[in-house]
Amino acid sequence: MPVVESSIEIAAPPAKVREIFLDFAKYSEWHTAWIKKLECEDSSKSPLSLQPGDKVKCNIENFDFVAEIMENTEGLLLWQGPPVFTVSGRHSFRMEPVNDGASTLFTQAEDLSGLLSFLASPYLLGRMMKSDFDGFLKDLKVRAEAST
Repeated sequence: MPVVESSIEIAAPPAKVREIFLDFAKYSEWHTAWIKKLECEDSSKSPLSLQPGDKVKCNIENFDFVAEIMENTEGLLLWQGPPVFTVSGRHSFRMEPVNDGASTLFTQAEDLSGLLSFLASPYLLGRMMKSDFDGFLKDLKVRAEAST
């Protein structure tokens, strides 16, 4: 199973980074390249309150899909995307405290499985995916560090 992963250290505490990361409605203020839209399928829910089984409507790289939340804790948002051309992905966003909690190590990863998942290896399409992850993380870092 190929895993594409990217990490960045952000000079803001995990709670602040999580608050910014889960404020889907404000993404267009600080990130417009890769993730075009994230919103709770149930409009009465907030991203902070998403539970396993809840759904998020996504537009990533101009591809619309609905992801199912697998976990939403202080340190992790994990969703399962739908199968596309026999490839299925579990996408995780981890927020870990570093520097005694003054900073956050934010890691984004896609764990792919299925018949054609080998195409997303780091040497093939995975390189483009990692570049997208890196861009998103840099934008998140700028936003979070400007907010502290």
